[in-house]
Amino acid sequence: MHRGAGEWVSLAGLRTDGRRPHELRRVHCTLGTYSNADGSASLKQGQTEVLAIVHGPHEVTRRSEVQHDKCIIECEFYRTPFSGFDRKKRRPTDRSSLEASLALKQTFETAVMRHIYPRTQIDIQVYVLQSDGSILPAAINAVSLALVDAGIAMKEMVTACSVALLDKQPVLDVTYKEQSSGGAYMPLAAFPIHGEILLIQCEARLEGERLEEMMLTAMEGSRQVSQLFQTQVKEYTRRLAGARLAPPR
Repeated sequence: MHRGAGEWVSLAGLRTDGRRPHELRRVHCTLGTYSNADGSASLKQGQTEVLAIVHGPHEVTRRSEVQHDKCIIECEFYRTPFSGFDRKKRRPTDRSSLEASLALKQTFETAVMRHIYPRTQIDIQVYVLQSDGSILPAAINAVSLALVDAGIAMKEMVTACSVALLDKQPVLDVTYKEQSSGGAYMPLAAFPIHGEILLIQCEARLEGERLEEMMLTAMEGSRQVSQLFQTQVKEYTRRLAGARLAPPR
């Protein structure tokens, strides 16, 4: 989908959905949504909705893969057939799902303090329930929350955000239509407090200054997500503590 100049961001500085260029979509997240897992979280960011489930640490499934000084992390990524704009029936082994699984694995192999859990395995599953762009950042954010729910130690909580170049300016938290615009698109995951980038993807050829501008914008978005999550995690922890201290009925 291509539009003319000025059609993605108006002269008033508003995008087609009413947001400003550096404004996130509305984010709603819930921890502990799936009782049959060690950790879980659902995340809705605009009209994109994902569920992340964590099992482990547990005994390694295949003994030949045991690592004696750290845990191994396995990731699976699924798109439900009814999840959104892309209605193609997808198998768990299609290329885009495999690429997303690998991106999740690489991100959280860096983020998790794997040496604390030697000779074990952590399984991560992500289900895309509804898709309206920026799926990989939403998946990373949901997994980060699910790992917190599971009590698995990370060097820092990972957050992610996407950025696209529309009408020659970077815009945050991209919708499906914006992502399909033909402009440069970049998902980025980071440790937002320390400013360390864990994952960055961009297939477009960009000048150095433009690339840096997009990276800085995406990092700003990841910090915005981090601030939202810190509030949610504190509230969730407070509720858990209250439930444990409550006298039995």
